[in-house]
Amino acid sequence: MASSAAAAAAATATLLVIFVALAVSLSLAASSPATTVRAGYYLAAAARLRPLAELDASLYTHLYYSALAVHPTTHKLVLPTDPAEAGLLAAFSPALKSKNPALRTLLSVGTTTTAADIAGATATDPAFAAMASDPSSRAAFVAAALALARDLGFDGLDVAWRFPSSAAEMAHLGFLLSDLRAAAAPPDFLLTATVYFSSHVLAGVDYPSEAMASGLDWVNVAAFGLRSGAASANAGATTAFDAPLYDRATHFSASYGVVSWIDAGVPEGKVVMGVPLYGRSWFLRNKANHGVGAPVVAAGPKQRGSNATGVMSYAEVSQLLLSGAGDGRSAVATAAAAYDNASVASYVAVGDVWVAFDAVAVVAEKLAFAARRGLLGYFLWPVNYDNANLTVSRTGVDGDSHSLGSVAASEVWMQNEMSSSSKNGTGVRQTQEPVRLPPATEPAGTPGPVPAPASGSSALWLPWTKLDAFLHLAPLILVW
Repeated sequence: MASSAAAAAAATATLLVIFVALAVSLSLAASSPATTVRAGYYLAAAARLRPLAELDASLYTHLYYSALAVHPTTHKLVLPTDPAEAGLLAAFSPALKSKNPALRTLLSVGTTTTAADIAGATATDPAFAAMASDPSSRAAFVAAALALARDLGFDGLDVAWRFPSSAAEMAHLGFLLSDLRAAAAPPDFLLTATVYFSSHVLAGVDYPSEAMASGLDWVNVAAFGLRSGAASANAGATTAFDAPLYDRATHFSASYGVVSWIDAGVPEGKVVMGVPLYGRSWFLRNKANHGVGAPVVAAGPKQRGSNATGVMSYAEVSQLLLSGAGDGRSAVATAAAAYDNASVASYVAVGDVWVAFDAVAVVAEKLAFAARRGLLGYFLWPVNYDNANLTVSRTGVDGDSHSLGSVAASEVWMQNEMSSSSKNGTGVRQTQEPVRLPPATEPAGTPGPVPAPASGSSALWLPWTKLDAFLHLAPLILVW
């Protein structure tokens, strides 16, 4: 009798622990701003390529309006004066949320206007720097930006300052984010930042990672635009991948950029990995020599989509593939031949034009990497640049019925997120690892380490996988 009572008491205590864990987990999960981010940046300057009405909001959890710049003298946000642009800004949140009520929208503030801006990794923003350097102008900006975002129905604000170019400017960025966080308490209002590497190899200074880890809901790592300086006619210029997942010899890779933030103390669950929907193009010196590292004479042709030389939208790359081959089979073969296993990158060469871009297979591998690392999610930049059937953003083929891939980014992410939590699998073909990986990265076919619990309110006391196991064991404990 005593043993039965003791067993019953033990079972009751076990169930109590389980139910308390469940309650705490539910409570914390409800207060967390996002469990998964499948985001996209909508480039307002390229709205003609994909009007808002044609954007499939169901493919995303978060969409960004990109972008509003800082005025050089008033230090407030510069509002569009063109009626069409003003109408787009006003309609952005209500129009997209009418299609997907669960969608959350964010207003991105910075100087991003074209693909050339974000692809070029050396641009600075004097107006943003001047605003952030002074406490009074910073306070005025914070109040005005938050009021504008809320009035227009946005759920958050994204700070896209490119680029703080000194230690002082990085410190001012930290102050600005702290001011924004104090004025916009979570989880009602999201606060993110679009960044490059934590150890800022592009400018030689580091981001204020501690302030960003504590004050931001997540960081959007723009893991592209890594070889912008190569697209020139300078002597010795050569073709190069713009956003490889790995690099054999340097830090210019998407994996290094992502891991730099984790190494800097930002939890994996606060890191979102960027995937480009543009390609970097060059004119080859000799079209017969078209490998990686081939000599080039100039940046590639100016395109209607990007409105820039040396930059092509994914839709334009798709058309280039098709124009360079007489039929769909040849186009697919060309794309397959230009896939580099070691770097996890792809390119296409048609005539004397050479383009590095993220083919669907590359996107799948990048999202598999992100899922294995336990990242919060991914973002596509910019969503306007996808082709007519949204090949990268969703399942499909391109507008000319030549298959360029059939796996949606959102579908790949969810498949890999589920498989990485239960087994050593990614749902996509594994690639050969590079000969020498950048520091702190992993071979493409191995699972990442189990993420450490995040500090603060977003960490769960008992992970859902363990809680699920306990709940399944509870009936056995009671019977026993």
